[in-house]
Amino acid sequence: MEEIAGLRPVRSSSRLISIGMGLLYEASWKGLMPRNSRFTDGKTLSLLLDRALLPLSALTTAILFLWLLYYSSYGFGVSAEGFHLNSIANPFAYTINSPPTLFGFIYHWPYQWAGHDIAVLRMANVTLTAALGWILSFLVIRRLWTVGRPHAAVLSAGIACLALVAFHLWILLTPNYYTLTFHSLLMVMIGMLLADRPGRIRQVLGCILVGVGGWCCFMAKPTTAAAIALVVMLYVVVLRRKSLLLTIGAALVALALLIVTAYLIDRGVTGLVTRMVKSADFEILLGARHELSFMFRIDWLETSSGQLTIAVLVATVLLLSILIGPTHKLLSSLALAATLLLTIAIALLGTDPISIKLSILFLVPVFICLGAMFYREVLILRTQTPTSISLALTFLVLPHVLALGSAGNYWFIGSMAALFWMLAVIAFLSPLAQQGRSVATLLPLTVLAQLLTASVINAAILKPWGQLKDLRAYTAVTLLPGGGKLVLSQPLHDYLATARAQARTAGLEVGTPVVDLSGHSPGLLYVLETRVLGLPSLVGPHDISSTRFGIPPPAVPYAGSNAAAVEALGLENCADLAKAWVLIEPEGPHHLDQASVMASFGARQADYVAAAAFETPINDGDYPKSYRQFLLKPVRPVAPAEQSCREMRRH
Repeated sequence: MEEIAGLRPVRSSSRLISIGMGLLYEASWKGLMPRNSRFTDGKTLSLLLDRALLPLSALTTAILFLWLLYYSSYGFGVSAEGFHLNSIANPFAYTINSPPTLFGFIYHWPYQWAGHDIAVLRMANVTLTAALGWILSFLVIRRLWTVGRPHAAVLSAGIACLALVAFHLWILLTPNYYTLTFHSLLMVMIGMLLADRPGRIRQVLGCILVGVGGWCCFMAKPTTAAAIALVVMLYVVVLRRKSLLLTIGAALVALALLIVTAYLIDRGVTGLVTRMVKSADFEILLGARHELSFMFRIDWLETSSGQLTIAVLVATVLLLSILIGPTHKLLSSLALAATLLLTIAIALLGTDPISIKLSILFLVPVFICLGAMFYREVLILRTQTPTSISLALTFLVLPHVLALGSAGNYWFIGSMAALFWMLAVIAFLSPLAQQGRSVATLLPLTVLAQLLTASVINAAILKPWGQLKDLRAYTAVTLLPGGGKLVLSQPLHDYLATARAQARTAGLEVGTPVVDLSGHSPGLLYVLETRVLGLPSLVGPHDISSTRFGIPPPAVPYAGSNAAAVEALGLENCADLAKAWVLIEPEGPHHLDQASVMASFGARQADYVAAAAFETPINDGDYPKSYRQFLLKPVRPVAPAEQSCREMRRH
């Protein structure tokens, strides 16, 4: 009875049950929790909260992770993933990059080590994303909250599930510059938190991680690299007012890696600078909306009254669970258990009664912070520390830092990094740790993160971008280059198998140069194991609505596709162009102008014969109906074709 001497009088049976559970827990779990771990009123944590809910949360985390790993071998985006794979498979073949990113060089050697297996690459991408998110969440909790290591590990793993929201577009499972940017920002923040802790080894490791993260960020998105450098300077110099030497060290690490990279890619810094300048000019010609004037803008958060209502309700319920939950622990515990069971059901059964939209990933954290500010008994604002304020502000802006320079809506792109918004909430609510509410506060946030993740990933599986609905219904096992296999929809499998069979029969060999004038089929040429000339993907005009990418008007990006294709092919060797095959899609919505592009390297349609013809697969994205594609084989002798190309360039 001495253990509960300070408690208020028990006035309900639920209070008696709660106290009894707490005493049982105290007797059986002394090794896992400190004896002084209590709520504000001094009660020990209930059995349901710590002995049942935490293991259930850990199980939910494992299910979500394994769920995404399992479906990593499903689906394939012929357009976007084809660009990613062509960039990774042969990054040294191109003298410019569109968009201006060097991610292909980063992933080229992992691609080789994986034996060209796309499923393995995707699993590695998912695992790295989850691991980095887990490490960062763990460091934030241990830095700001009073939680033991075992509980911090479980809670941070659940919160880190939100890192998997980076794959809300299924085509991003394959390593790409967006996920590399996200990984870079995670590494930078991990390094900053390590450098802020005592101990020379931690500080040096943190310095190295910040430098490596900054270098990776430049390789992925130079615009984001510039922005994160500014954020680090503000955080360390202005807000923290220390560790300036470590910041300089991180900058030197990033600079050294960048110099080595420049010599490996372009034999010197001058060559790399020239590549990036030409790539930026190419984007302007293409009309990809990466101009400086378009970069700094404020996009509108696309939402609806229904989504606002859901966000307010979710935030209200969560705040009630956190702030007044100690007086109704049994009810709060039952609600959390029901939410975890719902999360597991979404993952295993594929049904989602809540259908979380991407805007809610931002709205819920904002409403949580706003609601906590007006709760007078806690006085969140008055008890903030410089560390919690600086971390909360930094995490709040990082999703937009990731999106900086993108053509799409910044909120849509930034939602890939929704984990940062949740970490901003964790930093903002950290004064509750001083009142002994650490686990009681973090567990509802963890459960919320898991529920949001399950809903978003389930929506991605049910409606994968640019593919047929419901990946779970795919059954066609398709062999890909390198011996890897993916499970695809039957129409996509038939399309790839037919094209490959006809191309091989027509004499198309592995490594043959091909000019893609379809405007959207780099994935087909990857499957055919050819070398795409000009760029990994010669993109055609696209009419992309705001409902998909949130791209502001005008609604037709890549208006300079034909001029850009001519420019890119002009950088190729005439010897390769002379023997190149051509893929066309005359009636397709994204096709490039065949006559003008061919004429740029001295060719005409009469110089080719249709060696293969096949129908594109229908999907629930750009292609609700099928179009006919033709693979043209050159019939003109190589020497005259090469001479014609050189003469055209001289003129």
